[in-house]
Amino acid sequence: MLIILFIIVFVLETIAQPSNQGPFQAGWTSVSLNRDGRNFNALIYYPSFIEGSEAQIDTLNGPYQPIAFGHGFFMQNSYYISIYKHLASYGFIVIAPQFPDNNHLQLGYDLIHCIKFVQSQNTNQSSRFFSLVDTTKSGLSGHSMGGGASLLAAAYDSTITVVAPLAAAETNPSAINAMNQIKGIVYLIAAQNDGITPVNSNQLPMYNNSNPVKALVNIKGANHTKFMDTRLWDWTDPNGYLTASQQLLITRKYLAGIFNLFLKEDSSYFKYSLGNLAQNDTSIIFQSVLKPLVPKSFNLISPKDTLYQNDVSFLWNSTYSLNLFDEIRYDLTVAVDDQFNNIVLQVEQLSDTTYTTQFQNGMYYWKVKAYSSDSTSVFSDELNFFIDSPINVQLKENQPTEFNLNQNYPNPFNPSTWISWQSPVSSWQKIKVYDVLGNEVATLVDEYKPAGNYEVEFNGHNLSSGVYFYQLLIVDPSTGSGHSFIQTKKMTLLK
Repeated sequence: MLIILFIIVFVLETIAQPSNQGPFQAGWTSVSLNRDGRNFNALIYYPSFIEGSEAQIDTLNGPYQPIAFGHGFFMQNSYYISIYKHLASYGFIVIAPQFPDNNHLQLGYDLIHCIKFVQSQNTNQSSRFFSLVDTTKSGLSGHSMGGGASLLAAAYDSTITVVAPLAAAETNPSAINAMNQIKGIVYLIAAQNDGITPVNSNQLPMYNNSNPVKALVNIKGANHTKFMDTRLWDWTDPNGYLTASQQLLITRKYLAGIFNLFLKEDSSYFKYSLGNLAQNDTSIIFQSVLKPLVPKSFNLISPKDTLYQNDVSFLWNSTYSLNLFDEIRYDLTVAVDDQFNNIVLQVEQLSDTTYTTQFQNGMYYWKVKAYSSDSTSVFSDELNFFIDSPINVQLKENQPTEFNLNQNYPNPFNPSTWISWQSPVSSWQKIKVYDVLGNEVATLVDEYKPAGNYEVEFNGHNLSSGVYFYQLLIVDPSTGSGHSFIQTKKMTLLK
């Protein structure tokens, strides 16, 4: 069994590697653009149902993030088709202009114009990209001169999320000098044996002048020209020992990894682009500098509504940042007003997502701040709860003193039955129904409940006759994660 599990994990891990094609096919089209009198054509590759020119865009899985790609000096935008297709297969819209000249300053603005053009199609009802473009995040890439231009573009436009050029060349004006103006992620992919834009005089100074988050992926044995699909220009740089297919495979892997991490915000790609798999990859020389990032948004769970006891267990969802090395802490704040001017409890630097204490009767408001550093934080939504603790002695005496899950009644049943239980603690409680194979067929209860006696009706009108199991699970209120009580009983449905 362990061998089978290992094989399954290995296969899934292999399939997930960003060097492999993504889940989409690639369609493509071309457009003619004009920016301030500069006329140029651009190729656009996008996720599609089938591969081909003018293919139907995949309308089921958007929105898709735009990436603009700039070609090299005297090169053609058609020399990088394998990269465009690869990124489109991961759900990106890649636009690649054919530059009208070699004015580096203008090339940077051309790339920005390409991003803005794709984003504008999101509201164009006649466009194939209507309502399918993510206008909140975008990326840049390019090769050689186009790579340097992509860095200038990222310095000009602070809305660019990530820039990941290939063998980026120094430009005029200087891309090296502009690096510290880039607000987004800088991810430089370089060739160790580059004879045209050597690492030490181009990408390394760019990396050194960048702000974190930044990385330099230096591909061992790679040269300048094998970032392209064409072999027409290999005579200009005979250095390196990798084949073109080997170099492009590594290149596509790291491009897809970094764009999936920061444009799709898929944290599973952290290990490939910045984590242990990148750091231990013997095919590259890897260096990076990270910084704490803002945690993702998260929600509060309980308490809410009315509580009938003074013991209160706060519970909220955990969160993370796209820098998986970040250690997330939580601050809990409780107030008696919704403006949080009158704070009655403030607990800081919690590592758990639960906290238990006591309050007097009354109305309370609470929220949680998650943070990875003093300057990177996010607040939850806000909830309120009212405490109306029991004062009647008889009511207190009727409170259960132990956990119990009772046998359903009637049993056997057709088609409905009642399930009752009791809990001496206030906590998150769940009741689920399973078939004899262990498949979940119903969730009857999944909520925070005060201590007390409860019952719930289960209707099996849509199920076949047979034996079923129902299970009560009560979360430990002191931790918010472990189980205070769990019990399972059998029932029979006869039709």
